[in-house]
Amino acid sequence: MLRVAAQELERAIAEMRIPGYPRPFYLSYLIRDEEQWRIQAKYGSVIHDTYDRRRSAFADVRVGSYRSDQIREGGLHDNDKEAESYSYVDLPYGGQAQGLRHGLWRLTDSRYREAVESLLEKRSHALTYLDPHRNVPSFEKREVVVDIDWRDFPSVDHDHWTRFVERASKTIRRFEAIKDSHVEFEADHSCRIFVNTEGSRLVQCRPIWSLECYLWMLTAEGNAFPWTIKHTVTDPEELPDEKTFLREIREAVSTLDRVSRAPTIRSFCGPALLEPIPAGLMIHEAVGHRLEGNRLLSLEEGQTFRDSTGQMILPRFLSMRDDPRMERLNDRSLIGHYRFDDEGVPAQSADLVQSGRLKGFLTTRTGIRRGHRSNGHARSRYHQRPISRMGVLVVEAADGLGPSELKQVLLEEIRRKKVPFGVRIIEASSGETATDAYNFQAFLGEINLAAKVYPDGREELIRGVNFVGTPLNGIHSIVAAGDRLEIDNGFCGAESGYVPVSTIAPALVLSELELQSKPESPFTQFSMPMPWAGPEKTGGKDLS
Repeated sequence: MLRVAAQELERAIAEMRIPGYPRPFYLSYLIRDEEQWRIQAKYGSVIHDTYDRRRSAFADVRVGSYRSDQIREGGLHDNDKEAESYSYVDLPYGGQAQGLRHGLWRLTDSRYREAVESLLEKRSHALTYLDPHRNVPSFEKREVVVDIDWRDFPSVDHDHWTRFVERASKTIRRFEAIKDSHVEFEADHSCRIFVNTEGSRLVQCRPIWSLECYLWMLTAEGNAFPWTIKHTVTDPEELPDEKTFLREIREAVSTLDRVSRAPTIRSFCGPALLEPIPAGLMIHEAVGHRLEGNRLLSLEEGQTFRDSTGQMILPRFLSMRDDPRMERLNDRSLIGHYRFDDEGVPAQSADLVQSGRLKGFLTTRTGIRRGHRSNGHARSRYHQRPISRMGVLVVEAADGLGPSELKQVLLEEIRRKKVPFGVRIIEASSGETATDAYNFQAFLGEINLAAKVYPDGREELIRGVNFVGTPLNGIHSIVAAGDRLEIDNGFCGAESGYVPVSTIAPALVLSELELQSKPESPFTQFSMPMPWAGPEKTGGKDLS
């Protein structure tokens, strides 16, 4: 693939032209060669058992010059599924190399014509509207990098994982309140082949393995409570064994039962303690996305921290960096790790916030200021143009506090504000934020498990709320941080697609955090019990 891609690249840069229009000055191919295994079972029976093979490519064809090319708005909107080139993103993966050559030819030709059209549109736009970034070079020249790191993937024991998901899903039958569930194993093996006309040649291989159990509890009152247990790693040895996974399922069902009996609150604004995973989620949404450098080039973006370099944006005791070079932390793998980004630039540690002061942004080869240098954070998933994205985000606290000390800070805030209680957010599963100028500058975190904390230290589980806020209010409310870091491996979606990310963060205490009500749609009960509900509930017949 590397050889064929390099040959087609050289042929394209030498021969591709449309009389009367500019020729390309830069081309690159990012080919993703992927395999995926997915085995899912429900209540002891396999419902999905698939193997998928795919090969796709992102072809970056640039016309104009390094100083001024066709890309506008930082490339945030270069992801049009209606474009002709979208039809040619998928490439042949079997048989002769001629199929691959043909696929690259069709993709490259259409991308070239689209690039010329975009350049003409950009120049036409400049006749009426002033480009505030016209003096910033469009694309950074980089040194040649050659790194062929081919790795054989560990084999997938299909029979083992089929038995695993069957047995694990079967055990959920004993929990009558769980009306729906599944257990799923997934293995994704991906190799990225990158070549460009500057001479860089790269091969990187990465596996991602995951094990998931989804539970859906329905109470007698019609209230539904979903819960997901998920392990996402790069080393299959880190996945739990069957005994451990079954224990996690039992504990999750017990937690759901306690949550279902907890009182509902509709809203709250006051002191809060976010455990490490929810704290990392908040920082990711409130700060991380706003430090993606490509957003500084779009007038449609809110650009919260555009003019804040050197200023305090976090408490002095907090620092932030994003270092995709980190492959592991202690005994845990980090799925956000990579060695080269999707523009062929070596991954670097981006020093974002140092002792509370903003130091810089996540950057790509797209220039955001004079003297610009990419720190290797260009990432994408499929047909989208790579933009600056997080990889391994690390939040660290100087002189962090232990759990009991953090709770004491929370209690002091509750008493100082003279409120009846504070909130401890224990588990949160996902979040979202709006960064564009048209929308409200806000973030949201999906709470799975939270508790009221009374002034005397007592705790009482609550349900029915998510945490929300605006970025500046949220981060300016941080008053303390913990000394224990936890890893959250997951996937983050943005304009350039869903990419694997890792967040490493301590717990945080906020003097003020707002909670809002979750949407509710109570369910009616099923018209008959589940088949294994017991002989007394199935007309005396044992249907097991």
